[in-house]
Amino acid sequence: MRLSSVSLPALLLAVATTAFPPGERVGAAPAVAQPRLGAVASDGAEADPARLMGVWSLADNANVLFNLRLEADGRATTAAAGRGPRPEGGGAFPAAALLERGRWRGWGNGLRVDYSSGWTDTLLLGPAGMVQWAWAPGADRNGPPTNAGKAVRVGDGVAALVGVYRIMPRTAAQAPWLVSLLSDGRAANTLDADGRGNWRQQAGAVVIEWSSGRRTRLEGKPEGPLRAQLWSVGANRDGAPSQVADAIRL
Repeated sequence: MRLSSVSLPALLLAVATTAFPPGERVGAAPAVAQPRLGAVASDGAEADPARLMGVWSLADNANVLFNLRLEADGRATTAAAGRGPRPEGGGAFPAAALLERGRWRGWGNGLRVDYSSGWTDTLLLGPAGMVQWAWAPGADRNGPPTNAGKAVRVGDGVAALVGVYRIMPRTAAQAPWLVSLLSDGRAANTLDADGRGNWRQQAGAVVIEWSSGRRTRLEGKPEGPLRAQLWSVGANRDGAPSQVADAIRL
């Protein structure tokens, strides 16, 4: 249900500086231009939720970029390369550090995404354009947001590739693992102890160079079945891949 300006208290017109515990979306909330929560969709084309579909660049309140993908059927997924600071000693990223799943609905003069993790993100039309407000699990959604920042739409070429992919090795001895591709060129995986990397487009495919020394090449259309070619640490990059696996974007 859409909410009018009467539904939200006046204190929502101030951005919170509330911090969240370490290991989550941490840090102080930056000041941003305030949306007019009572505005109607006709105030701007992007106030209509149907026009907000696609991929957005947002930031957690440690000012770390993550991407939000919105689908017309109500699905919402995020792609990230970790949330907040890495734990002492590092260790592989858990799946929750790369992927959140949720559902979106129209809200005020934008939309609201509620995730299974308990977080909420909103995209709202402000005087200076689209902004993001986010609430931590358990926070009052009618109170000040936990963090806030600008929301930037990702261009179609890159947006088509951004997301989280499941790699399914063809050998039963290996478990599936996740790869996250972000709009700023960063990548992350749940396989390596230091699962960070960078990706680029090359000859119609995506090539990921991992800090561990591995290489991954994804071929095919992101909306359909994909093939993942995997080169192990030290393998000849000009030679045949060490493994070939199926992949799918979640």
